[in-house]
Amino acid sequence: MVLIVGVLVRWRAEILIVSLVVAGRIWLGHEVGPMVAWLIFGGVAFVIVVIPPSRRFAYGRFWCLVDRHRLRTCLRQARARTMNLDGALPFMLWARPTKTGERVWLWSRAGSSSGDIEEALEYIAPACFARDARLHKVRKLSTLFAVDVIRRDPLDKSTPLGSPLGKLGSLLGGRGIRESAEPITGATITPLPVKPREKKTDRPAVVNGDDLSDYID
Repeated sequence: MVLIVGVLVRWRAEILIVSLVVAGRIWLGHEVGPMVAWLIFGGVAFVIVVIPPSRRFAYGRFWCLVDRHRLRTCLRQARARTMNLDGALPFMLWARPTKTGERVWLWSRAGSSSGDIEEALEYIAPACFARDARLHKVRKLSTLFAVDVIRRDPLDKSTPLGSPLGKLGSLLGGRGIRESAEPITGATITPLPVKPREKKTDRPAVVNGDDLSDYID
C-alpha cells in the first residue's frame, strides 16, 4: 500500500495530464466525432507551441517533471550518501520553473540533512542535463531546502543588455541630453617659462688669495 501511494505521488502530474486528455478525448468524441476531436487536440497543441508565453510555460513545466524523476534516480545512484540509514530519500515536494532553470523543493527525513545533497551536486547537474546545480537552504527550517537546476545564464548573451536610460534617451530624441550636456574639449596647456641656466665662466675662483677652482665642479 505504501509503495502504491508513493508511485501515485511521484507520478501525480503525469497521471493527471493523461486522465484529462483521455476524458476530453472521450467527451469530444461523443459530441463532435473522433476526427474532429483529434483536430481540436492538434489545434490546441499547435496554439500552445506557437504562442511564446504558453510555449515557455509548457517548456518550463516539462523540465520540472523531468527534473523530479532524474533527481530521484541520481540520488539513488550517486556515490555520495543521500539516504538515511533506512535507505529513504528526502521527500520531493514540488518543482517550479525559475529564470535560470528549475527549483526542486525537498524535505529531509530523520537521519539525513541538506549537507548530504550538497555533496551530490556534481552528479545532479549532468543527471538533469543541466549546466550546474546549487543548493538553496531555508534558514528558518533546516529540514526544508531546494535544489536549483541551472540551465541558462541570463547574463551570458552575445548581445548587450538594454538600459532604461537608453530607452528614455531614444524617446526624447536625445534633445534633453544635448541641452544639458556640454561637449568635452581638450584642456589648454600653458607652458611654464624656463629660466636659462647661467653659463660658467672660465675665471678661477679665488678666496682669500687661494685658487679653489680645482675643488669646484
